[in-house]
Amino acid sequence: MRRDDYVRTKHADFWLSDNYLRQGLESIFTQFSLADDTIRYVFLTEQRYSEVREYNYDLQTTKIVLLTDSSFFQFLNNGSIYQFPMRSSIEELQRFVISIADKTEEPRMYKSSVSLSQRERLLIDLIKQGKRIADMSELMDLHIKTVYQARQSLMKKIGCSGAVDLMHKLHSDIFKNWLAESHRLH
Repeated sequence: MRRDDYVRTKHADFWLSDNYLRQGLESIFTQFSLADDTIRYVFLTEQRYSEVREYNYDLQTTKIVLLTDSSFFQFLNNGSIYQFPMRSSIEELQRFVISIADKTEEPRMYKSSVSLSQRERLLIDLIKQGKRIADMSELMDLHIKTVYQARQSLMKKIGCSGAVDLMHKLHSDIFKNWLAESHRLH
């Protein structure tokens, strides 16, 4: 970890490599007083997810905010991580931070937890290897339309807007950690 990627202030930890974003967030915390001084806020990007997980923050006294580049990671269904689009304005981010502090905003929860079948995990491995649908069809001994439909279902299940978003999510540290943790017993 580069030293300038992690900054600790009175109320927040910033695991961000984008200095402008970090400075904007720091200015938000200097502009208003927090109702509850015992709560610590942790802001991170997708690239820093593993490091923040290893830090083992106490989720009772910490609000973790994942600033996302793309769509939300709806497979993260543990209810302890807030998600917010990184490309928002400082004013939108300020309103979001205030809503967390005022407890009017809750972590984004999705209807059901996501669990992957053995076939879906194989499909993920093949997609990550860059295999074409026809190659996956042959390797999985399935009709090409079945593989295409399985990929479409997988994209919907983990909340992807398309094939490019699927590739992005499958290669993210967040997905790799989630897959290892949630499918450990399978």
